[in-house]
Amino acid sequence: MAVRFELLNTDPTGARSGILHTRKGSFPTPMFMPVATHAGFRHLGMEEVKETGAKILLANTYHLMLRPGAEVFERFGGIHPFMGWDGAVLTDSGGFQIFSLPEDRLITEKGAHFRSFYDNSRQLLSPESSIAMQQAINSEIMMVLDVCIDSRTDEAGTREAMERTHRWAVRSLAAKEKRSTGQALFGIVQGGVHPALRDASAEFLTKLPFDGFAIGGLAVGETKVERDTMTERATASLPQDKPRYLMGVGTPTDLLEAVLRGVDMFDCIIPTKMAQQGYAYTFQGLVRITRQAYRLEDGPLDPECDCYVCKRYSRGYLQHLMRGKHHLGSRFLSVHNVRHYQKLMERIREGILRNGYAQTYRELKAAVATPKDLKDEAAATAVTLKDVG
Repeated sequence: MAVRFELLNTDPTGARSGILHTRKGSFPTPMFMPVATHAGFRHLGMEEVKETGAKILLANTYHLMLRPGAEVFERFGGIHPFMGWDGAVLTDSGGFQIFSLPEDRLITEKGAHFRSFYDNSRQLLSPESSIAMQQAINSEIMMVLDVCIDSRTDEAGTREAMERTHRWAVRSLAAKEKRSTGQALFGIVQGGVHPALRDASAEFLTKLPFDGFAIGGLAVGETKVERDTMTERATASLPQDKPRYLMGVGTPTDLLEAVLRGVDMFDCIIPTKMAQQGYAYTFQGLVRITRQAYRLEDGPLDPECDCYVCKRYSRGYLQHLMRGKHHLGSRFLSVHNVRHYQKLMERIREGILRNGYAQTYRELKAAVATPKDLKDEAAATAVTLKDVG
């Protein structure tokens, strides 16, 4: 197998800790993968990302297919030498990006037809072309091309998308087998917020020789309680000896909840995106550093953080940079937020390995919860399991 998952411990809560073995090294789980969509970060260099403790990055097939294109990656020998990264890489297939273009794409059995936003040229992203592009990128983990839809789609529409995802998954496997590259391939469980469809998707995909399984079609319109319920539903049907990846999620609280439900891998643009907007995640809650209240504060952004930003710079200085819209401010906050997510995962793993995740969960949730998290939880209490199917 191109990757191997070694399960070290399952906490009484159901949270799991393990090691993901890849050709680029072995990495502890649960893990968070920062998103380098275009083979890079807007404000961070690869050495800065490496210093945060990140071991695996996510890059996007859809964007890299359009620019710089397969020929460039083949010339450079893959994404690692191209962007100067010696860790592992997971490539998304592009399904979500196609979903985000509802006015400018046509999905048929063959694949997704769309126009490039760079030059308006006609493009086709199919299961076969997605795999070919990911093989040119030479990531450690590839994803099958799936049909991503709004999670609130009715059962008939969701079933249609799910069944096409299954057919595309079979084609993705066949395309992968035509060329031996040593890369892993994950299947993607779909089914929206319909429990029976989630069960059916997991049942179909786990009969196929995938190296791991992702949970897709969430964080696209459903409520928090629906997301948590469907995540738990999916993980209950997935094998114990393969990694489980919840795609596109999320906030620190989202990660705590998903780990509780047996998820091993995560990715999201939130740490860097929120940094660009002046927000910093800390173990004392979310900080909006542009507020005037921080102008005279000479302490670190987070006294519990060991990133170089917290070691060297004050909240007052960071407030000055962000209020003045200096790019350096976004860079510093991005360094800190990516490190915060890695530190959060370290604490989560420690709790699981000592069979104390219940306590770790409570402590960390109280420390990192944002006003939005609290609002979502209050709303979730009004939603019953009947409401999600």
